[in-house]
Amino acid sequence: MGTPGSGKSFTAKREITNTFLVTDDDIIIVDPEGEYFPLVSRLEGQVINLSQNSTDFVNPLDIHKDYGDGEDPIALKSNFILSLCELVVGSKEGGLQPEEKSIIDRCVRKMYSIYFQDPKPENMPILEDLYNLLLEEANKGKEAANYIASALELYVTGSLNVFRAYPTITIPL
Repeated sequence: MGTPGSGKSFTAKREITNTFLVTDDDIIIVDPEGEYFPLVSRLEGQVINLSQNSTDFVNPLDIHKDYGDGEDPIALKSNFILSLCELVVGSKEGGLQPEEKSIIDRCVRKMYSIYFQDPKPENMPILEDLYNLLLEEANKGKEAANYIASALELYVTGSLNVFRAYPTITIPL
């Protein structure tokens, strides 16, 4: 934080350039104002535009068999998806309730077990697959599943549907 003109952007750009020159680290910049586009271009980086009008899509559910460096990839991904759903659902009680967590975990395990039976790119789960499994649970009388699916709907079919299609790019999450 600092006053305008105090060098915040200059310092950030210098750090990014230094990291690029002296390490093999991946650099991810979230830049809603587009201020870093010229630097990314000069460093031959990739600009990914995520918006309702974008042709770029990412898949937060992307997984590969080596995900987690030897740990159970589905358990790790389930933990990530629980965190994602906790952010999306948000509640006055401070997060997901135990029943909601169990339903999400059950759907995640089912979704990835189907994928790992035939792990082709076109079979990779997307957020809509989780949404549909939650609706299946809701049809079995699980009201909590309907609540979670309703919260995800905004990101699957609603106005913030940046996860609405199969990804055009891959970002390891």
